[in-house]
Parts: sequence; structure tokens; C-alpha cells
Amino acid sequence: MAHIGVFYCEGFNSGAYSVALYHAQLAAARGGHGLSLYTFAEGSLAATAARAPEVDGLLTFGPEGVDLDFLRGHERPSVVCEHVVSGCANIAPDNHDIGRTAARHLLDLGHERLAVVLPGDPAKTVTYHGSRFAGFRDAAAAAGHALAEVDIYSGPQVETTGQTAAEAMLARGDLPDAVYVQNMPMALAALRTLTEAGVAVPDDVSFLGTTFTQLTEPNATNHTTPPMTAVTFEKEEMGRQGVAYLAAAAEGRTSERLKVRLPGVLVSGASTARAAVAVAG
Repeated sequence: MAHIGVFYCEGFNSGAYSVALYHAQLAAARGGHGLSLYTFAEGSLAATAARAPEVDGLLTFGPEGVDLDFLRGHERPSVVCEHVVSGCANIAPDNHDIGRTAARHLLDLGHERLAVVLPGDPAKTVTYHGSRFAGFRDAAAAAGHALAEVDIYSGPQVETTGQTAAEAMLARGDLPDAVYVQNMPMALAALRTLTEAGVAVPDDVSFLGTTFTQLTEPNATNHTTPPMTAVTFEKEEMGRQGVAYLAAAAEGRTSERLKVRLPGVLVSGASTARAAVAVAG
């Protein structure tokens, strides 16, 4: 049986990590494998791994820079979770598909004018959120409802970006049919700003956010008013598939480098509804 080490970089998204870790523990227990937890500061993964010689495979969260260089050259098998990394086995969301899933939901409801709020630069479509934006944009364009530049809002990955975007929509006095906000704190701020201004969600605007909890547990989106419809990916698969791969690699049952892309999943809520025109038709 293999011994799996879970290595968490301080400051990495703790919500995604906790979901994956829970399912990694279940997978290890069911397979009879050992599992240990380690925390490392940025740049210290090599030293931390050296202090764990009993570990046969490394399931990692948040490595960057020299830590990734270490994994690329390390003899023990490893997996990087949540991010696509060249030269490393990895399990990551299919961000383009997540964006596409968001757009398809709104388009299927009959909405035509879509708006999006994202962290970062929408022109950088190879980034985590940029790829998600590209999927949303491409799906809208393919349906004949290309995004207008005025309906694309972006800024730092902080709560106030969502508030600022919502305030800009309100100031224009010309709301889109539906809004997709890619980051949870930004989505909460945008939804609050719209509803406090008297916008009825989803009657006036359908609102779609994102969630970072597993699908079988209560979501933060359940506690918004109205409960928020959201898109996500199955983060539990990072733990399940990561442990299965590392155990197989450590036991010599596979020599291939793992590459998994987790598709978008819609979490139903009450903040999206069929467009008035679609209902009338």
C-alpha cells in the first residue's frame, strides 16, 4: 500500500483544499493507503518533502516557482491540484467549459444581452479567470449574442470589484438581461448592491455566481437572497483522482503523467429565471 502526502502551500484557496482533502482522506482509507498532511511556505516544498521520506507520492496545493521546478525533477510521483502546470501531473478545472456552462444556462433561459464581471484582465484568456471568461464569451457569440464591451467588467479579485461593477450598471440605467460574476466575494457584493438599489433578482436581472463548496454540502449561495444560482466544478475529484493516481504510480501500476480537466457544473438556485420574452412566447 502507498503512503500519500498532502502538501498545502500557505495562502492557497482553503475552501478548494478542504473539499479535496476530505475526499482524499476517504479515498486513502478505502484503498488502505496511508495519508499525512504537510504545510509549506512558498519556496520550501523541497525541504518539507525531504522531511517526509515515508511519503510515496505528493498531492500538492498551491506550488509555484521553485516549488514547481522541484516537482518536475523529483523522483517521487506528484500531482498539482487546481492549476494546469506544464511538466507536472495535474488535476484542474476546465475553466473554458465552466464559462461555457454559465453562458449556456443563461442563453437557454432566453436571455440575450449578457454581462460578465471577472477578476483580472479579460484580454489574458490563458489565465485561470481569463479562460473562464473566454468560454462565456465564445458561447454567447456562438449563439448570436456577442458580449458588448460595455457589458464586460473587470478588476482586482476583491469584493469591491463586484460592488463597483454593479454600481456602474445602475449608473447607466440600462441593465443587461443577465449577469455572471466569476468570483464568490465579488458576486456577493454585486448581488447585494443590485438588490439594495431595488433591482428585483431574477425578475429584472438574472444573476449567476460561482461557489467553492462541494455539491453534496450546504453552499454559501443558499444563504443569499434569493439563493444564488452558481457554476462550479467537482473539487472532490482532485482528492479522489489524485490519491488513485499517486497510489498507482507509487506501486508501479502506471507511468503516465496524469492530466484531468474537470468540467463545469451548474448548481441550481433562485437567482436566475426565464426571460420575460421567453415566458410570453
